[in-house]
Amino acid sequence: MKKNLLLYLSKSNYSGNIAVASTLAWLSKSQHYLFDNYYDSYHKGIHFPGGDSRNLEAGQLTGGTVLGDRHFEQFYFILLNFNVSVITFADTIFFTCLKNFNTPIVSVSDRLNTLYENIFAYFDVPLPSDIVMVGSNFEKTLAGLETYLYPEIYYRQAIGVPDSVNEEELATLYRKGSKIFCVYVDTKVFTNLLKQGYNVEVIDHLRKDDDYLNVTKRIALRWQKKIKGWIMGDPTLVAHWLPKACEEDLIAIYSVPQEKFLSQFPNLISSKGNVIYGRQYSDNDFFELSKLNQCLQVIDPCRPPFQSVKHAEYPWRTDREEGFYGFEYSDEELRRFAREGRILVSLMFWSGMIREVVNFYNLMELFSITKLRCGLVLTAQSYEYMMHSPLELLTIPLDQGGVYPLVEPILGSCGIGVGIESYMTQERLHEDMKDGLCRILNKVKRESYMPRGWWPTMDTHLEKLGWWKRPKSLQFQKYSPYFQMRFHQKETKFDDNPNSYDRHLTSSIKRNSVETITKWLRTLGLTKYFVSYRPYDFYQPGSIKDTIIDVAKSAGLKYMFTKADFNSYPKANYLDEDFVALNYTAGQWDGWTPFETINDVSDLRKSEKILRRRNKPGWLVSSIDSCLWTFSGEFWTKGSKLHEIAQFCAQGGKSRQLINAKPFTISRYARIIADEDF
Repeated sequence: MKKNLLLYLSKSNYSGNIAVASTLAWLSKSQHYLFDNYYDSYHKGIHFPGGDSRNLEAGQLTGGTVLGDRHFEQFYFILLNFNVSVITFADTIFFTCLKNFNTPIVSVSDRLNTLYENIFAYFDVPLPSDIVMVGSNFEKTLAGLETYLYPEIYYRQAIGVPDSVNEEELATLYRKGSKIFCVYVDTKVFTNLLKQGYNVEVIDHLRKDDDYLNVTKRIALRWQKKIKGWIMGDPTLVAHWLPKACEEDLIAIYSVPQEKFLSQFPNLISSKGNVIYGRQYSDNDFFELSKLNQCLQVIDPCRPPFQSVKHAEYPWRTDREEGFYGFEYSDEELRRFAREGRILVSLMFWSGMIREVVNFYNLMELFSITKLRCGLVLTAQSYEYMMHSPLELLTIPLDQGGVYPLVEPILGSCGIGVGIESYMTQERLHEDMKDGLCRILNKVKRESYMPRGWWPTMDTHLEKLGWWKRPKSLQFQKYSPYFQMRFHQKETKFDDNPNSYDRHLTSSIKRNSVETITKWLRTLGLTKYFVSYRPYDFYQPGSIKDTIIDVAKSAGLKYMFTKADFNSYPKANYLDEDFVALNYTAGQWDGWTPFETINDVSDLRKSEKILRRRNKPGWLVSSIDSCLWTFSGEFWTKGSKLHEIAQFCAQGGKSRQLINAKPFTISRYARIIADEDF
């Protein structure tokens, strides 16, 4: 039986979105409906660069493009899989679609009182007497602050209104016995409410030193007994994911930088849930969260466009006994390859975050066109948010338009999110991985379709490089741009009044000079030659940890790729009768997560040359950070380079002597090489 879904459609710039969505969220839950929202906005489709969201363009914050991430296709999917009722303003991207599909529209109105009257009448529920009014016009330093106020409406089960609400609309909603609870309401508006005789109570007001940290802290403490987990991120992110936050009792937190909140409230953060939903301000967030035994599940607005897809029932056909692990090559063939000194080659495509399910569109086409044998690194949520196409193409034969049996799923990091595994306790890491594997099994139903390999983010501790090993300021590379000047960059802080007079003349001259030089370099197209050092450029992975291996084995996995001995000769860092840990033999140290990846096909060519010169059997394996290549905005500039990388591996390298295989086959090959001392 189809589930009922209430869908709120609006424009992203409407000041009342949070108030309305928070109200609809509790109303939907009380009527046993699912709730979702979609806000029309401009999308650049690029990878969120981190940092202070106030310094970024709107299109950099809003996720994937409408066409590239198939917003309409996903809209059709939810219309097919749910009994959808829509509440909307007339001017929405899906309005024509709704009319043509005869989708029930509960309310089409730009008047708040009419919208609420229609939706409460639809459910045959009386309008609540309590009204929560939230601020909606904040200074630039607190832009979007109203986003974090949804608990004040949701948990009070009140009607939410912005303080920009029309006086006539407010008067219609206010009745005898009503009370207006005010949260960060504009002073003039509040004074006017008192003058007009409304019964008013102040929940909280802005203070002189308030920032995102102080405000979200007070909200979290106010609703501490309700908290089951966290959502961490900028206002644009939280606004889009409000339905999930309400459904799962996640309270939103934010600070600039985010590690400030994590460092000030470690006990509170670590005591609620095992995974935090959000996006990183910087890579240091991964380390700080892992120290608190929390992993991060990275999300973006509109990736996927509708979060209600998680509730769609869409089982796979998993009737093949061998699942994803039918032998590519028999043990005897692998022994022959070893005697001949052959190199097996494979790639693992990291795409395990919820936001990265949209990568599957371009990735599946890449796998099909090149016939690349490889691994796809996933977490439980990858399955939960996209069991349907394109992920289901993993199970559909190549000659029918799918990619079976080319691609093998691999468990990513903590199984339910990404963490720095070496910083987490053994018990929590095991708990997370088992949870992830159980949730995947609940989706695929059969053991032979489960991941057998593990892709940790950082399974070793990081060791600081000696000064003689550190990357130099001038670096040369084999692809464009062929050289780069590296520099240490100070964090760009948000300036709420850039035109203010700077008392410090020297500081003002410095700032203006940097802005002038940056503008000049951008105009001449020279910015690509000047790149700041990344957070972990001066570090390297240490030795493999036995405790990490114990966790992977106890989770039931068969092999892993460790960051230890990165980019050296093929080596089985650990081997017993049940488990093998292999190293990466190609790629670059990126200086940030996921640390070791292929940046260009020349990285593979270099390793091929080195490994073939040895005349010994081995493997050429590395990772691809998929979102940097296959997000809808990134793909337009990098798609051809990714195709070249995939084709290199699928066709046996430059020499045509490499043998393309899936990672599980390479783990078998490593065991044969080690056991028989090739």
